[in-house]
Amino acid sequence: PSLCSLHKVLLWAHHRNIINGSTAKDQFHKLIQECGELSDNLCKGRDTRDDIGDILVVLLIIAEQEGYTLQECLEVAYNDIKDREGEMRDGVFIKEE
Repeated sequence: PSLCSLHKVLLWAHHRNIINGSTAKDQFHKLIQECGELSDNLCKGRDTRDDIGDILVVLLIIAEQEGYTLQECLEVAYNDIKDREGEMRDGVFIKEE
């Protein structure tokens, strides 16, 4: 999402007291719910854009509650995987030792 969309989501969440009125643990439960909806729609071959967007919204809220940005979290994750070698086999990524 664009920076503008990220800002809009955070404003929305702050105005509805989601950031301060819930915990990251509460939001994690919401994330699992949204992942279930994504799974259901993937299995049924339905449009998943809303599900993916909802997951991003919840992740953005959790990051804000934890004092991080999504960019920071992505950079940390990328630095962890950037030199990882391996390949997909039967739908599973097998890391090279």
